[in-house]
Amino acid sequence: MSTVALPRWQIWFRALRPWSFTASFIPVTLGTILAWQQGVFNLSLYILTVIGGILLHAGTNMVNTHYDFLNGVDTVDSALNDPTLVLGWMKPREVIRIGYVAFVLAALIGFYLTALRGWPLLILGLVGLFGGYSYTAGPAYKYHALGIPLVFLLMGPLMVLGAYVVQLGSFQLMPVLISLPVGFLVSGILHGNDLRDAEHDKHASIKTLSHLLDSNAGNFYIFLILGTYISLILIVMAGLLPWLALLPLITFPEGYKLIKMVKGAMAGNHDLLKPVEPLTARLHLTFGMLYIVGLFIAGVL
Repeated sequence: MSTVALPRWQIWFRALRPWSFTASFIPVTLGTILAWQQGVFNLSLYILTVIGGILLHAGTNMVNTHYDFLNGVDTVDSALNDPTLVLGWMKPREVIRIGYVAFVLAALIGFYLTALRGWPLLILGLVGLFGGYSYTAGPAYKYHALGIPLVFLLMGPLMVLGAYVVQLGSFQLMPVLISLPVGFLVSGILHGNDLRDAEHDKHASIKTLSHLLDSNAGNFYIFLILGTYISLILIVMAGLLPWLALLPLITFPEGYKLIKMVKGAMAGNHDLLKPVEPLTARLHLTFGMLYIVGLFIAGVL
């Protein structure tokens, strides 16, 4: 990895990891489109919710970078997504301060939305804030094999339901069920990262779900990918969504390629795991956008 100093704006770009923000944009937009299908849509509230979700995501990224570095998890060889600390481009105190600022701004937006929609929305916001911070700080769920369940909850049901409540002001089970495919896929992104870094994480003395599952870790990734498509089909079959919601099924060949790559890695070709995380993130974006487009077309028709 190059140690050449970058312009300041590029360092901030690498530190914030904005390419990952699609994982927040998709569930927020999905929850909003579900409310729109019921005849309610407020553009300004949608924009605020997207900004709040991205700020929460950015804060989580910065806190994660800070504590992964302090705990020896990130090294020059392993910090592929964000080498800002291991290469000395930023100081740990700079990174954590940026994270705190992002959390404070997200909280301010959350308080405003709570004033409009009521205190139950505050509970969702506090769970999101605590979950994002404690991912690697405090309880540090990531280091105790709880990262995937937490990410599934926060970037699946919680964000979809939260965006839905911001628009409609009411809690329902339907958005939670409809969020399941997105939750499976965002968990697949993290698990793909854990599969690739399993040996390094072991040396860093942290435990992920990959370590607990051991030889079945690859099978769990396959379960997450298949669960994405199966849950979508079951949602439509149950009558919760129109048949146009099946539009994301056209991405299945991409999902199947990822399954084959992980199977190849399980057979001994570990190098096949290197692109699994970014490719799963791309699948999450494509699947999520098609999910939203399908629901939009169904609402127009």
